[in-house]
Amino acid sequence: QEIEASQAVEISRAVAERQEPATGQTRVKTAASLAPPNTRDPRTTPRPPHTAPDPRDLATRLSALEHLLKDTDDRLSPEVAGEVGRILLRVHERIALSPDHVVTAIAGATGSGKSSLFNALIRFELAPVGAIRPTTTAGLACVWDPDRADGAGALLDRIGVATHNRTLRGSLLDGAHRRAEPELAPLVLIDLPDHDSAVRAHRDETDRAAAAADLLLFVTDPQKYADASWHERYLKQLNYHQQALVVILNKSDELSPQDVQTVAGDLRRLLGEAGLDDVPLLVTSTRTGEGLLELRELIAERVWRKQASLTRSAADVDRAAALIAAELAPRDGYTTPTAALTDEAREATLAAIRDSTSMRALSDLLEATYRRRASAVTGWPLRHAIMTLVSRARGDEEARYAPWTAPVAAEPAPPPVQHDDVEAAVDAAVERVAGALPRAWAKEMRRIGDHCVQTLADTLDATLSGTEVGPRLVPRWWTAVQVLHWMLLTAALVGAGGAVAFGLAGGARDSSLPDTGAVPFPLLVTVFALVAGAVVDALCRPAARRAAAALRGKVAERMAERVRGAAEQLLFAPLIAEYERYIRAWTLARDLTGSGGEREVPLSGGGQGQPTQ
Repeated sequence: QEIEASQAVEISRAVAERQEPATGQTRVKTAASLAPPNTRDPRTTPRPPHTAPDPRDLATRLSALEHLLKDTDDRLSPEVAGEVGRILLRVHERIALSPDHVVTAIAGATGSGKSSLFNALIRFELAPVGAIRPTTTAGLACVWDPDRADGAGALLDRIGVATHNRTLRGSLLDGAHRRAEPELAPLVLIDLPDHDSAVRAHRDETDRAAAAADLLLFVTDPQKYADASWHERYLKQLNYHQQALVVILNKSDELSPQDVQTVAGDLRRLLGEAGLDDVPLLVTSTRTGEGLLELRELIAERVWRKQASLTRSAADVDRAAALIAAELAPRDGYTTPTAALTDEAREATLAAIRDSTSMRALSDLLEATYRRRASAVTGWPLRHAIMTLVSRARGDEEARYAPWTAPVAAEPAPPPVQHDDVEAAVDAAVERVAGALPRAWAKEMRRIGDHCVQTLADTLDATLSGTEVGPRLVPRWWTAVQVLHWMLLTAALVGAGGAVAFGLAGGARDSSLPDTGAVPFPLLVTVFALVAGAVVDALCRPAARRAAAALRGKVAERMAERVRGAAEQLLFAPLIAEYERYIRAWTLARDLTGSGGEREVPLSGGGQGQPTQ
């Protein structure tokens, strides 16, 4: 309803002097306004200190958010990536347009009295008020300062308010009234169509304007304040925009003071359940004027600071970052992502890969081959001759060659890599990294693992096939022992021949030989040579075992290093690079939200007309 000019002047003077209208009493803070939120009078506005963001900080955070979106775009769901992109576009558009204007939109359900509230705020009967629903069929804007009309026009074009639905407030009231409220000069006030209108175009216009407004006044009444539609469709979408939202319980004149207290308390509870504990809640009546002064003061405060657009843009950045943070949050059951392949996990993976290459069997074969070759070269020839004769007598085909004629340069071929075992080892490594990651990142980790399996198996095949598993040349000590054995065998044979000759000569001694008493010298030489050969043979066998074990360890270490190098390059490096990319994105998203993304961040659903479209 229209407010008379004299009453308008009275209210303007009260705003300047902090007095209640028509009472002359100075307005003071009550104990209720200083009490904790859960003990306050629900009609008291819980208004925390309003701190607008630093424009430079907003620019930095906006740039970081763009970088974050670019770095994670292929890991986000299309819905989240699309909405964050729209939010960024909206913020850039708002920053580029007039920063001095404060676009304040009044939204509400059918019959909540928002048009009457619009008229009360501009102090003129501009918006139609009536019993026909919906009364407001298109957005109606009032620009406070005619001198700023050009800048406001661009903002209203962006929101979609038709030119013929725009009014300059200065053309409605005289200059004295304009000068009474200089702090409201940047204000652009919009009366929106009903958010629950049966006409889809009306709902879409409300959603579009609510998403673009610097300050949103949401009006409800005692009958519809608990409707789930506006709580689910709007309030829960705005929990990152608390400094850009005011909830108004209108038509308080229809209730008794006690009922007003009860309804306001229940509405405050519902706001708390939606995560809107810090949103101002005002109780108003356009019939009695209750709460209008507080509402004008609140609007004047936001407008006077000229930072409402920055506050809304900062809240948009918060919500966009929170959407990404929620998408990047660790999977259920995890509070933080697991560490990417700890040293213990790497060693376990490498051990599994080594087992898949049969390195242990290859090392065992190498050791056995070395010992066999060493025995063939450094063993006592007489023992080998006896063993060969025994083996031939048993029909052993491998005994057709004498041990000392066996080829010592032959090397056992590496056994093939077991691809199934490599796949199992890679899958285990991937799950260690991807277990806590969100679905899209875990899927990429598994794609890396799948690509790695065949490449890693082929690389290990080629790498191990080129590994030298034995010495290229016979060790020198083998040659020295072999020469010594043949010298001792020759001495034994010569001594045996001399002993035979001594016997055939009837025991006649050769004066050129030493006198050894009853035992002929040649026989002593034979015995000494045979014993010495057996002793050398006995000493060489443990020496060969130690040398074989040392060679086994050296070759196993060389093969292990090659396996490690292949695994690092083909498996660990890609996994860790992807993991670190995730950690950077997740950390940046948490830093940008300032709360770790712990609040619920519902997406604005397509076709539902959410205000964050």
